[in-house]
Parts: sequence; structure tokens; C-alpha cells
Amino acid sequence: LQNMSLSNDDSTASKRILILGAGRSSTYLIDYLAKIAPERNWTVIVGDMELAPAQRRTEMYPHVEAVLFDVFDQKQREMQVSQADVVISMLPAIYHIHVARACMRFGKHLLTASYISSEIRELNIEATRKNLLILMECGLDPGLDHMSAMRIIDRVHDQGGKVSLLRSWCGGQICEPHDDNPWHYKFTWNPRNLIVSGQSMVKFLERGRYKFIPAHQVFARTERINIRGFGDMEGYGNRDSLNYREAYKLPEAKTLLRGTLRPTGFCEAWQILARIGLTDAVHRIENSENLTYREWVQLFIAGGSPLSLAEQVADYLNVDINSEAMRKVLWLGIFSDEKIELPNATSAEILQKLLEKKWRLLPDEKDVIAIHHECEYESNGEHRRLVSSLMVKGENAMRTAMAKTVGYPLAVAVRLLLEGKINVRGVQIPVMREIYEPVLAELEQLGLTFHEEETSVEGNLAATHV
Repeated sequence: LQNMSLSNDDSTASKRILILGAGRSSTYLIDYLAKIAPERNWTVIVGDMELAPAQRRTEMYPHVEAVLFDVFDQKQREMQVSQADVVISMLPAIYHIHVARACMRFGKHLLTASYISSEIRELNIEATRKNLLILMECGLDPGLDHMSAMRIIDRVHDQGGKVSLLRSWCGGQICEPHDDNPWHYKFTWNPRNLIVSGQSMVKFLERGRYKFIPAHQVFARTERINIRGFGDMEGYGNRDSLNYREAYKLPEAKTLLRGTLRPTGFCEAWQILARIGLTDAVHRIENSENLTYREWVQLFIAGGSPLSLAEQVADYLNVDINSEAMRKVLWLGIFSDEKIELPNATSAEILQKLLEKKWRLLPDEKDVIAIHHECEYESNGEHRRLVSSLMVKGENAMRTAMAKTVGYPLAVAVRLLLEGKINVRGVQIPVMREIYEPVLAELEQLGLTFHEEETSVEGNLAATHV
């Protein structure tokens, strides 16, 4: 990083980078920008709702300032944003709009790893008029998956080919020997994002037809995915893939699906929790702090049965009490007499508290992340299939594969923007060459390299790229 050369004289001017949020995914983002800041005369400020996480993430960089940042404090929010040149929001997605509006008011660029919300999308005209970039979906998923998929799509189109199928998968699990629970999963990102995942309609394109999976069936509709160097995982549909048909420039595609990867067997067990009602994020439970986990589950199950609560749940859902899925559920402790001690909570909040204890990544434990693309296309009268995969292993609980694959794409994009190498404006995602080509090139220097295998439809190995 220290040896990168600058090609734009303006990049040597003093710049202020404001990073909001010092959570699980911020480590590599902060490291990258902190290391290159001094030679570029850039200032990096890291703000968080709690000062301690910001201080922990920056303590090895005396030139980086850690500050207390309350997104709900309008005066403080506007003061910090007004003094920055570019803002990176690692806050929960629902808070991005507050930061975005401040950026619009004071004329600042904004980058995040989160999906574009309808509120953010409405800022496109204003951002374009003010010559500002709001770059969303520039993390791992969404982000790195977009960029690596677009590299494949544009390469096919450049050869005069047409893409008939694109299926893109992303997810992770825990490395051996740290995989010590039946779920094969621990938290390396915002826990709430997992709790509320799969709670909206899944939409995708399959063989030329629109397909829909209602929220209550998302985790019941999975398929086995084998990933090079990773083994078998299971995948389920991720939100609305149809939204990306235009962004990916794929009007010719007959199949388009973006999906999430989980350890094999995860989804069947999670479906049990969802069917009980334990992932509900809307309704608050009075007196929840005085309930036990057993009493919480009992709220959703008809009473009067001589069976144990676990047996009642299995009977209610028509699930074998001795199944692997129920073994996972039992391991969580949702039938225990432990007090919840969380006042006026939703079920999603209660479940999150329990899972944060059960799925805590210990200091020396490591995670692993995978991206897996399947592309089928026709070029020069020949039908081809290309599989592109990335596997990244973490170092420990702070320097996770998740943090690396979320943080590095954002950090590189910020550098390119401040160096004047990204000129697109408005509300964007990183699907254009001027963003994904230099970002992916630098990520390869940082060790994030995709492996590609291409075959004819008859199965003859045509080429392998590393």
C-alpha cells in the first residue's frame, strides 16, 4: 500500500475521510486508508456510537482520530459531515439516509456497503446536479459480487457473445477446527442482518420465466452448491434478482439469480425458528425481560399438551424431534429456563441476543467467505459455461474474511475517488468499468483472486484462469 503512486496532482491536496461505524466489518477498511493517508496528506476520522470500538480499531494509528458519533445528534452529524471530503457509512442500513441528506446539504461524497433504499435512490437527481457520488452496494454482497459478475458479463459481450444464464452466490462459514457447533456458523457481521434475512419476497428469472418465492418459504427452497476449494454449501434466493437485469446489462438472459450461501443444513433449522415466529421484528412483547426463553417460545404454541415444549414444537411443525434440524434448534437453548432480561423486545431482538452468545467468534477463531458465479453464454456459435469462484480465509475474530471482503472494496473505491479516477456521479452501484476494473485489479494485489474454469456445454475443459 505504501508504494502506490498517484497519477492526479489534486490527490496530494489535503482530504478528510470520515468513517462512520467501527463495527465488525470496518477493520480492513480503516487499516487500508490509515496506511495510505500520511503520504497523501489525508486525514482519517473514525466515529462510532461508542468510543471504545473506534479507539480499538485505530489505536495502532496515532494520526487517525477516533470520535464519539451519534447519528441522531443532528448538530454533531452535520458538523462532522461538513468537515469531510468523503463519508463512508458503516452504520446500520436504516441510518444511511440521515448521513446521505447531510452529505447532500454540504456537498460531500458518500460510500456504503448497503443496498440502495428507495429513500437513497430519490437523491439521485440532487447528487448528479451537485456533482456528487453516492456509491452504494460496494462491499462484499452486495459489492464484490457485482464487480466480479460484471467483469464476466462485459468480457462475454466484448467477444460478441450473449449470456443466457447468470447465477451468483455468496456466503460463509467457520474454518476448521473452530467449527464447533451443529450450525457450523458464527457471527462475523451485523447479527441483525441475519436475523431479518429472508423476510421479503424472492424474485428471479428462470428459463425465461419470472419466479417468486414468498417470504415464509425462502429457507425451504434451497439447493446444494459445490464450490471449488470449499465443498458443499446450500443456497437460497436473495431478495429481488430482477432489479439487476438492467444494471447487469442482461436483457438477453433467460436465467438470473442472486443467492446466499449457508452451511449445509442451516436453512432447514432456520426455517423452524421462522415458522415458530421467533424472527418477527415487528411486534414487541410486554414484560419480555421477566420471561424465560421457554416461556417466550410457549407464547407461539398452543397449550394443554402433556408433551414437552420441544415435542410440541416438533408436532406443531410436523418435524421429526430426532432430526438434525431439531438438534440444531435444541442446541440454541430456546427451551431453557434462562431469563431473557431484555425489556419490551421483539422476537427478533430476543433471538439475536441468544445467538450472539451462542455464535460468538472467539479471538483466535477464523471464518471463510466464498463467492461463486455460474455463467452460461453463446459466442461464435459455441455454447460455453464459466464458473468463477473466490475463497477468502480470515486471520482471527477481528481480522475476518468478512471484514476483508467488505472493507477492501470500499477502501479502494474511496482512494480512486479522491485521486480523481472515478468520475461517475449520482446514486450508483459499482457495475461500471471505471470502478470495477481498477478495484478488482488492486484486490488481486491484496490477495483476493478469483479462479475461473470454462468448459463447453459438452463438458470439455477449455481453460483455467487464476
